[in-house]
Amino acid sequence: MRTEQQINNVKNFLYSYHFSNGMRTTISVVVPSLVFAWAGLLDLGIAMSMGALCTALSDVPGTIIHKRNGLIISTILIFFTALGTGLLIPYAIPMALWIAACCFMFAMLLVYGNRGGNIGTGALLVMVSILGETQLTPQLTFLHASMVLLGSIWYAVLALTLWQIRPYLNVQQALGDCIIQTARYLEVRANFYTPGVNVTDNYKAVLEQQVIVNEKQENVRELLLKRRSAQQGTTSINKSMVLIFLDMVDLQEQIMASQTDYNALQADFKDEDILEQFHALILEFTQELRTIGMAVAAGQRSLPKTNLKFEMEKVKQAIAGITMKLPTLKERTRTITLTNILQNLQDMAQRIYNLHRLTRLERLKDESIDPKLELSKFTTRQKYDVETFRDNLTFKSHIFRHAIRVSLATVAGYGLGMALQLDRIYWILLTIVVILKPGFGLTKSRSIQRLIGTVTGALFAAGLLYITHNNTVIFIVMLLCILGAYSFMSIQYTLSVFFVTPFVIFLLHFLHPSDLYNLAQRVLDTFIGGGIAFFANMLLWPTWEHNFLPDYMKKMTEANRRYFELVMRAYSNEQVSVTDFKLARKDTYVASANMMSAFQRMLSEPKSKQKNASQVYHFVVLNHTLTSHTATLAAYNLHHGVQFPRPEYREITDYLLNYMDQILLLIDPATSENATISPQVHAFDRLDDHLESLVHKRQLEINEGQGPTPTRDEMLETKQVHDQLMAILSLVRDMSKGLRLP
Repeated sequence: MRTEQQINNVKNFLYSYHFSNGMRTTISVVVPSLVFAWAGLLDLGIAMSMGALCTALSDVPGTIIHKRNGLIISTILIFFTALGTGLLIPYAIPMALWIAACCFMFAMLLVYGNRGGNIGTGALLVMVSILGETQLTPQLTFLHASMVLLGSIWYAVLALTLWQIRPYLNVQQALGDCIIQTARYLEVRANFYTPGVNVTDNYKAVLEQQVIVNEKQENVRELLLKRRSAQQGTTSINKSMVLIFLDMVDLQEQIMASQTDYNALQADFKDEDILEQFHALILEFTQELRTIGMAVAAGQRSLPKTNLKFEMEKVKQAIAGITMKLPTLKERTRTITLTNILQNLQDMAQRIYNLHRLTRLERLKDESIDPKLELSKFTTRQKYDVETFRDNLTFKSHIFRHAIRVSLATVAGYGLGMALQLDRIYWILLTIVVILKPGFGLTKSRSIQRLIGTVTGALFAAGLLYITHNNTVIFIVMLLCILGAYSFMSIQYTLSVFFVTPFVIFLLHFLHPSDLYNLAQRVLDTFIGGGIAFFANMLLWPTWEHNFLPDYMKKMTEANRRYFELVMRAYSNEQVSVTDFKLARKDTYVASANMMSAFQRMLSEPKSKQKNASQVYHFVVLNHTLTSHTATLAAYNLHHGVQFPRPEYREITDYLLNYMDQILLLIDPATSENATISPQVHAFDRLDDHLESLVHKRQLEINEGQGPTPTRDEMLETKQVHDQLMAILSLVRDMSKGLRLP
């Protein structure tokens, strides 16, 4: 089993966007150097390779229009940056001013999102690489910059050509990755059914995985739904991926809909093996999802490997056995929780079988995408205008402060390198540019990862150069290092740096053989650059996450309130559009993931800056649990419909919505004193009494030997809704207590 999992992990990586991006970048970097080395002009080949490498950074997943425009802008900026840097190399003070200006402008491109930030990073890397050239005359500078421009054009042509050949490759890989991460999310939630599990610790793992799933879903929305809006997505493969993605988002809601009181569940059935059976069953579900994810990423068909219906039937019989051992209906109602979990799994199994079917394109003839679902509303529009840039030119903007921080840090690194007369000043600047991030936590982790990767990579390079002087062997290893560096760049930064270091050292080995000196310089400059980046982020207008947490908490609560309100309309016979409901659900997931990401960033900051960490984490867990209970109510209505609406539901809904409004007031210190909670409505008591009467009536029916009846159906539905609403009441009370409201 472990070997099979390892094989699947390798397959996942080989089918992933990261590996294909690494292959594309490696080809674009290696080919120019090989061609020009064969012609005896390796220096020019390396300049062209540098242009290709830096342009590749801007090539992040997105629509073809954004891809093309990003490559054009990147190519222009990289050329003029290379030209300006080369012309100013002999002049220290103008160069320092140029470095400051470039770092500020290119760091500010982060206001345009991930693509803008990567374009800026590519331009900065070109600037840093040109600083390593000390013998550039104006003529050589223009030649060098022209080769960099040629490399940028070469990469852009290669990337756009490959896109024309396989236009759906990135979307398939992103969608497959999303499915696999959703499987991992389900696997972590399955641990709640492990006997003796620490529920609190497992919630932390669940929340961390939810952040990853949300990030993957946003990537797919960017790639798939914008593409469909622009091109109408008439092909079978596009239609298949849209349907798979829509099913996947619904599946995540069903996964969350299995929410229950896990501590009570463990206590109620600690003497039975039913929870272990549930755990094993859910792991079968995760394996099916991984199979589907790998098939989608590879553009292949997938077929079920496990008979989930048969496995669920065994669990169903086990629940029936437990129920039969309980003497009264009152005691047997405890097993309704197990039945609800199994029912949810049965709904999930049906969706998983449908996902398998959707990977087989010939089965799509009778499928259609709900015309009421306005897909364009589910994507985020990024503004690429001057106004966005101008609006961020203020110290209130954390990106503006970051841009100034990068400028001052790089100028300090340049000045220190000049004062110490270091040969490889650009390595210091490279380390600063790569490590320094808007948040302290990310800069700190990047510093540690880069130091570890650099030291271990340098030791590996030293070992290989000691073992062999065969340039063919060294060149082959260097190619593998390039592939590893760019395949792992966005998923395993330490491993990426481990591969980058030998690649740079081997490259310098071919250009200027002085192996041990290069090793020592690389490590020394990494320590200097890392230290400057670390202290710059600590001392220069630092951005601490605790200042932003109240806003994230407020957005998360508002999103949860909206989601709960729309779901409960169905329980009052009110109509809700599919688009409004799914948008509310999406906003809830996004807000929850953003909140957890901010909390994780705060935990990586100094202890003195981690304000109310346990209180905030408790609030995050409560909100996530609230989302899960709301998802349970939504899933029940979706699959069964509300057959027995009660007037109490409307009263309870209004009361809970009012409670959430007061929580919103509490989060903001300016309004916290205005928060008041009205006395609990009597609707809860009336609902309790009604449920008790249904249980009594059902007991009489059982005594008379009656089978399924409307009373039984109403009892089961009322019990389901009652338990969820009582759980939500308990959650909002705990939230208010955590925010110091009695």
